[in-house]
Amino acid sequence: FSEFSTKQALSKNFIIPEVKIEENYNLNFDKQKVIDKGFLKAFNILIFKILEQKDQQKITNTSIGDIKNLIDNFSILSENFIDQKYQGIIEVQFDRKKIIKFLEKKNVFSSLPKEMEAFVLPILINSKNNELYNLSQNIFFNLWNEENKSYFLIKYILPNEDIEYQSIIKKNLNNLENSNFNEIIEKYNLENNIILILMEKNNNLKIYSRISFENKKMLISKNFYNIDINDHKLIKNIILEIKNIYEDKWKSLNKLNTTIELPIRVLIDSKNVELSKKLEKTLLNLEFVSNFQIDKFNNNEIIYKIIFNSTPQKFLDNILMSGFKIDTSKSLWKVYE
Repeated sequence: FSEFSTKQALSKNFIIPEVKIEENYNLNFDKQKVIDKGFLKAFNILIFKILEQKDQQKITNTSIGDIKNLIDNFSILSENFIDQKYQGIIEVQFDRKKIIKFLEKKNVFSSLPKEMEAFVLPILINSKNNELYNLSQNIFFNLWNEENKSYFLIKYILPNEDIEYQSIIKKNLNNLENSNFNEIIEKYNLENNIILILMEKNNNLKIYSRISFENKKMLISKNFYNIDINDHKLIKNIILEIKNIYEDKWKSLNKLNTTIELPIRVLIDSKNVELSKKLEKTLLNLEFVSNFQIDKFNNNEIIYKIIFNSTPQKFLDNILMSGFKIDTSKSLWKVYE
């Protein structure tokens, strides 16, 4: 009976959808080589989704043969021939367990490719004059969502410009680094938010970011030198660099370290069959659960043993977000609705 509930959540695949491939259609056309290019492109997208920048270069030279061994399956979503060109779209599913083991052999730990929305408040200041740029004049605001990559996990929500926005910023102009701007943030009802302060002076740019991701607080500061604030291409590159830093911070919170095997035991009322079904379905879909099984059962309770690849607090956060309540006052935690 204990085997009835034993599941391997790590068998879930990493899916890279809608990978576009294109090749000239001539006498040398080889469809398999074109598909291989699609596999390589999908693999690179995956690596950029699940690894921090410091680890990406360790993996990007992986051979096509090794990449194929990591693929569980793929499908061609569409294909056509236009103007002597083959154009196709494929979806590639990578075997999650194989990917994780492949990375571990290289002493690299992946993060879960978890997408999220974050409110970002970009505040651009001319430090020389202590003058605030209106959003319509703020080049970072205007170009922020123009610089996106297929591997980005964070979708940014920008503020709407209004008189109240301007007055709140100006009121805190002399103490920006310590201001929380809750009056603005609360309007957008998002758990994740970033206060991005950009201070421009004499062609130099100092940025200061105060980040709140899943209630975890982080601070980032960085300097850029010899900056032309009106150079769109240069500003886009800076935005891309800032976004990559934010992506790394988000990945660090979702690091999957399978060397951590935290055993957690929880109990539920055995008479509540629907609760049991709901809990098992939830555990199957919790990304950090590597497996679980029924450890003990009787007329009063069912005890589950769960192997979790992260911290106890992360498990509690995930269970609470899934709509359960949990009593941790005793060594054996009780789950209820």
